[in-house]
Amino acid sequence: YSIVPAITLDGIIAYDIVEGPVDTERFLKFLKEQVMPFTSPYPGPHSVLVMDNCGIHHGDGIRHLV
Repeated sequence: YSIVPAITLDGIIAYDIVEGPVDTERFLKFLKEQVMPFTSPYPGPHSVLVMDNCGIHHGDGIRHLV
């Protein structure tokens, strides 16, 4: 199983648990459906998204969405 959380200073605001590894499509769906509704334009609350250098974080779909 893989767990993908979205964490803020207030704690976890969204998560997804999947069987097996998370691919770019699954991560994009998670961002679009569970994370982006909590975001706002910069410099508003939850306007900065920090991700590490994982390969699934660099897809064109991810870049376009955020």
